[in-house]
Amino acid sequence: MEDSVSIDIDLIRKKLSQSSNPSFGPTTSIFRVDKRIRKMNEEAYTPDTISIGPYHSDKQNLQMQAMEDLKLRYAQALLIRTSERTSLENYMEALKKVETEARRCYSEPINHKENFIEMLLFDGFFIIELFRKSAEVVKPDDDDPIFYSNLRRARVVRDLLLPENQIPISVLQTLFDLSKDPNSDTKSFIELALKFFEGFIAEAIQKYPQNNKTIRHKHLLDLLSYTLESSLPHGFMKKPPTSAAVLESLSCVTELRNSGVKFRKRADCNFIDIKFSEGVFEIPELWVDDYTDTFFRNIIAYEQHCYGGRHYITSYALLMDFLINTADDVAILRGCGIIKNHLGDDNKVSSLINNLCNEVSTKHFCYGDLCYKVREYYNSPYNKWIETLRRDYCNSPWTIISVIAAILLLLLTIWLAVFAAFPVFNVHV
Repeated sequence: MEDSVSIDIDLIRKKLSQSSNPSFGPTTSIFRVDKRIRKMNEEAYTPDTISIGPYHSDKQNLQMQAMEDLKLRYAQALLIRTSERTSLENYMEALKKVETEARRCYSEPINHKENFIEMLLFDGFFIIELFRKSAEVVKPDDDDPIFYSNLRRARVVRDLLLPENQIPISVLQTLFDLSKDPNSDTKSFIELALKFFEGFIAEAIQKYPQNNKTIRHKHLLDLLSYTLESSLPHGFMKKPPTSAAVLESLSCVTELRNSGVKFRKRADCNFIDIKFSEGVFEIPELWVDDYTDTFFRNIIAYEQHCYGGRHYITSYALLMDFLINTADDVAILRGCGIIKNHLGDDNKVSSLINNLCNEVSTKHFCYGDLCYKVREYYNSPYNKWIETLRRDYCNSPWTIISVIAAILLLLLTIWLAVFAAFPVFNVHV
């Protein structure tokens, strides 16, 4: 008979008492991107110019080191400008009050108490000053590397959108309020942030709800996601979400057009707000450039971690993935003005779209109703017959004339045949 296994109850109790809080909770909003998603395009989720927050603070390249020096310059300039109203000690005391809340925002434990507060101070000062300089509330220095290099500025903007490169917006708001000049700071922090990112969301300030007094944003990426969602029409947001499985019945742009579906550009609306009615796909304009891939990938990665909510960007990317299979599909949408291709090659655009949602799934697909309408139209024999007639026999004036002549000849032949078949009666008087 085997000896029974000895269980050390005291050891189990000790381990339980040492257990930290769960990595994911209702206050957690700053995550590491899931490794399955990250491996699809490692560079898209990793900062290469500036590190914000703790996740990449120890991975400094030459550009990041230069930005660390710039953070010190920005902090010094802000402290000098606000010294009559607020001291360095005031800022540090304010950060200590929000420290516990800030730590809970990260999915991983953050060690080094003093270093964490110092990091929040310098990163927060940098972002606030950057937004003020961009909005011309504060004049940039002539040798500021961000403002005399469009490429450097674009890379900084890109890095500030990464979900792993965030600090809580409550920290930014705290520092902004303390440093605010009542004479020159006429815009709120939210307005400055949206103006800074308007290259990704056109007219972002106008799209942000002006009566929003209760929503607390988690970080800058969450703010942009909320702004995109808020600018959707109420009817779109009320549609019940479905499974993305409905996409399996959706054909690509080329096949849909061959069945009679038309594609038109929608103007003056959110790029997510796609409609289909009476055989017409209405899709807002999409600019595709060097930063499109990063923008979509990081918002999609963030949506994959969000508690609740609707996966609007994920749904959009999945829909476009099914609509676009090849460069020919891109060419059709480009010809309609729907896609603005700044990559130069339609194959690059199709590859970008087709790879966005690898290892991504959602149970909150927002275009289920639209897909059902498209499938019903596409499977209609009448619509296919009409389109075949239009495409094969009515594609040029000479073809139309030939078709009309053939129809007239056919009708004349039938009439002559019928006339010849009538018996001839002689009328006798």
